[in-house]
Amino acid sequence: MNQFISFINKREKLLVWLGIALYFIVFSLICVWKYYQFGYNGLDLAIYNQVFFNSAHGNLFGFTIHPQSYLGDHFELFLIALLPIYYFFQHPLALLILQTLVLALSAWPLYLIAKNVLAKPWPLFIAFLWLLNPFVQNINLFEFHLLPFSLFFLLFAFYFYQKNKFFAFLLSCFLALLVREDVALVILMFSVLALIEKKSIKWIIWPAAMAVGWFLLAIKIIAYYTPAGSYKFLYYYSWLGSNVSEMVVNFFGQPLNALKHLGSFNNILFTVVLFMPFGYLSLVKPKYLLLALPIYLQIILGGSSNSTIVLKIHYASLFLPGLFIALIWGLKKVERWKYREVFWITLVVGTLYGALTLGPILGFAQSLIKPGDDKEIMALKKEFLNAVPRQSSVVTTYEFLTNLSSRLKVYGLNYAFIGKKQFTDLDYQLPDDVEIILMDADDFLTFGVQFPNSRQWQQYYQNGDDNLRKLIDQRGFKVSKIIDSLVILEKDNGWGIRLYETAAQFNDVKNKQNINLDDKMKFLGFSPITYPPSVANYRLLPVALYFKPLQKMEENYQLKLLLKNKNGQIVHEKLYPLAYGLYPTTEWQTNETVKINYWFLMPAGLPESDYQINLELLNYKGYLTLDGLRSAIMKITEETALKPEIILKLNQ
Repeated sequence: MNQFISFINKREKLLVWLGIALYFIVFSLICVWKYYQFGYNGLDLAIYNQVFFNSAHGNLFGFTIHPQSYLGDHFELFLIALLPIYYFFQHPLALLILQTLVLALSAWPLYLIAKNVLAKPWPLFIAFLWLLNPFVQNINLFEFHLLPFSLFFLLFAFYFYQKNKFFAFLLSCFLALLVREDVALVILMFSVLALIEKKSIKWIIWPAAMAVGWFLLAIKIIAYYTPAGSYKFLYYYSWLGSNVSEMVVNFFGQPLNALKHLGSFNNILFTVVLFMPFGYLSLVKPKYLLLALPIYLQIILGGSSNSTIVLKIHYASLFLPGLFIALIWGLKKVERWKYREVFWITLVVGTLYGALTLGPILGFAQSLIKPGDDKEIMALKKEFLNAVPRQSSVVTTYEFLTNLSSRLKVYGLNYAFIGKKQFTDLDYQLPDDVEIILMDADDFLTFGVQFPNSRQWQQYYQNGDDNLRKLIDQRGFKVSKIIDSLVILEKDNGWGIRLYETAAQFNDVKNKQNINLDDKMKFLGFSPITYPPSVANYRLLPVALYFKPLQKMEENYQLKLLLKNKNGQIVHEKLYPLAYGLYPTTEWQTNETVKINYWFLMPAGLPESDYQINLELLNYKGYLTLDGLRSAIMKITEETALKPEIILKLNQ
């Protein structure tokens, strides 16, 4: 054992760099794999990539996903420093690999900090703890952000603080401030730390002056570029008031309300989980947690009912310097304790358990073993993606937005649907030069759990289908390509097929069934429909479905397709938005019949056989969450189906 420890100690720096290189290679490959699986569907990578793309083409900080300058979102001047690299690799993957690189390299200043405090092999162990930390890995895989770049500079700032190298410390602080405005909250706490540790006056005054001055300047610039004219992320604290002064007055004037919020179950759970990967040893020397205190308050004072989601995304970034530095000094203190081995075991167990349960590694492994979409679906998505000309102005859904963001003009269908700009009541208007709509109608299922559960959007959700019908009808968009839930609509360039139709009655029902569904609507039957032969390379079920509402409905019903084998076992099922989400059942009128045209994709891997095709109409409740790869997914918690189940009698 002693020989092994001696071997490690002699090669400590080499092992640190090998660990950094291994992390960089592994997580770069995971990012690439996730990208080509259409896993970056959370908007942020799409937004950043479009900002970088526009900036590289002369429109600095310009983008169209939110119709404004990006300076109206965040004050992130560090973007300019990365532009020369991006200029030669204008692709979202370039950003993901840069993010992976800086997270990997941040293990080095942390190693240097630990080396000044702990005996070998602890500094090496601390560097490896960084690379194994679930929050670091979550940050790496959840989209792209500039915020992780601040970690490298903040850790070096502390290293120079520790070594009393004042000008190197100030330079590191300045570089960290360039990354994002709220980094100033961490820099400010260096002044508090210097005051407690009785450093000279320059260590107390300069960090505070830099932080406060930079933060105020940043907020002023952001407000100037924001359409609403104010720092829009104050929305998260709107439970306290409509402006900063109201928030401060209500926080201190209604202490019971504030304490109730701070002490909520979610905030307690968040705190417990936050310290778990550190074996709770960061609490042993809490002085250095001051660096994370403003960020902690920033999160728990937010209005979210699920603050633990923060630990799966980039918001955990600014916690990490304080948590790791406190861990280093906590270990130094524990070394003097009688039963220190117990605490070391706690740290190892907390790290490994946290990596497996809080991080993305298991999720990635499960995705490799059992991918969510099969190869046929992936190929189909790529086919639709490649059908969009590179220079076209396009509005598209979540999963395609990132892949289409390397262009001057791209827009989010989610904003066109809701009709409002982010965190404001201002209208979101698509310009007249939008040429193509590329949509996966599955997004309308996502909207059904996303917007009704959002304080910001729920009042606008019911108008979403109206907004899109108006966009399609008034601007002359027509279907030019459709398979399953994927649809391309182009201006005045289509096949003349319709996604849905309404009439008093239709006389072309080939297979009449007349099934009463819980006295809410009737299924009148179905008819086979054709498909242009040029794209008929898939195993499709092209069918028109006919419905007649029996009453005015207050709930939106969706369509579930089920394939059953001869033994009655379900071999394939998929949920589709009824009428592609464009004409929900809450809009249906009792004096009309609704005809919906579908081109259902039948799985290519199913053996040839006679399958029974069943349909269910159901409504559902659920929420948006993140899967193991930190992609946004819909989680359905409750389904209510109309009875009876419909059986398509194809031989009739």
